[in-house]
Amino acid sequence: MGTYENPSNAGDGYSMAFHAGAELTNIECFQINPLIKDYNRPARAYVSGPFGGHTVNAQGNRFMRSDYWSGQMMWEFYKELTGPNGPVYLKMNHLAPETITEIEQILHTTERPSRGRFHAGRDKHYGEHMVEMAVSEVGLCSGHSASGVWTNERGETTVHGLYAAGDMGSVPHGYMLGAFTYGKISASSAAEYIAGKNLPPVDDCQVDAERRRVLATAQREGGIQPHLVEYKLRRHVNDYLQPPKAAFRMERGLEFFQRAHEDLEQIGATSPHELMRAAECGFIRDCAEMAARASLFRTESRWGLYQYRQDFPDQDDANWFAHVNLRKDPATGKMTLFRRPVEPYVVPLDEEDKRSYQQLRIAEGDSRRVLTAVAPATPQHAAKPLGEELASLTSAASLTSANGRAQRDPSRQ
Repeated sequence: MGTYENPSNAGDGYSMAFHAGAELTNIECFQINPLIKDYNRPARAYVSGPFGGHTVNAQGNRFMRSDYWSGQMMWEFYKELTGPNGPVYLKMNHLAPETITEIEQILHTTERPSRGRFHAGRDKHYGEHMVEMAVSEVGLCSGHSASGVWTNERGETTVHGLYAAGDMGSVPHGYMLGAFTYGKISASSAAEYIAGKNLPPVDDCQVDAERRRVLATAQREGGIQPHLVEYKLRRHVNDYLQPPKAAFRMERGLEFFQRAHEDLEQIGATSPHELMRAAECGFIRDCAEMAARASLFRTESRWGLYQYRQDFPDQDDANWFAHVNLRKDPATGKMTLFRRPVEPYVVPLDEEDKRSYQQLRIAEGDSRRVLTAVAPATPQHAAKPLGEELASLTSAASLTSANGRAQRDPSRQ
């Protein structure tokens, strides 16, 4: 639904799988990322982390044990960003010049060449300035969260002959390696499935009906321009579905997404590009409705910021340790939601491991002790102003563990 990382993201695959009758899962587990302020690309704090970079608040203090992106990390990020110590920054200006150069070689070439141009245009340099960060739009992406088309270990969906992999299949946090690996598995499974099978005859009537549906916008003179409908849809997604979530807002958004069918019927396309954009509006609308219904269906909070509900702030394993799946009802065409059980862990986790996810925050007192231990010259443990050098805090997590346990957000206890 969001344009994070790619302005053409529209949820095409999720929508097509839904209309083909396949189940989708955990759509309420949004993809939300820390990004650079005014630059719609990832901040990649975890790339600079091994070199000594880290996330800090406006006082220059660390507040998380780990910068590696997750739902809980984003919850801590969001609280700090919107609290009295916001904004939030990526700090690298305490690092050696040769280290800065190495980080830039990764972030400005392998990752995003436009990132280097963005900073250069604003005369901002990692060795001199901290990088302000923000929260991305919400989106759906199995490779970066837990949503996706429901698949098994062979990449098979609930529709025979339909396979999903990469950012489509329900394989959480697979990233590029997961896409390569599961892509090969799914392709091998599909090849086995079609081996020896004869292709069914093409239904010419079905093809003609779909052609008329898709090309209808091109025949509609004076219709609404596709980019206006797209903007309105994406804006309402972030107005009503952006976490923290609440039922009243999501129900209001759902009302709009259902009425948006009328807008889709009034779009006019004057070029092949607009014809594509018109089709994408339908995909975005479908994904928005999925996200609203799944988020409303799960009446608890889970995955940190991704599914934090202000009206149901506690995690409820007794009732909701399950997948929320949805599909298109073949009889009515409506979206139906239901639960599927979670399979046993392949590697058993003890209770301490299960709780560690919620223990990313560095308590305020612990943060000061970490800073004092590394930089004893700081008088009376006072926070240093922005732009003043702080000693490297790469050992913050271990020091914090020695000085005291991280505080857990009261709403999550």
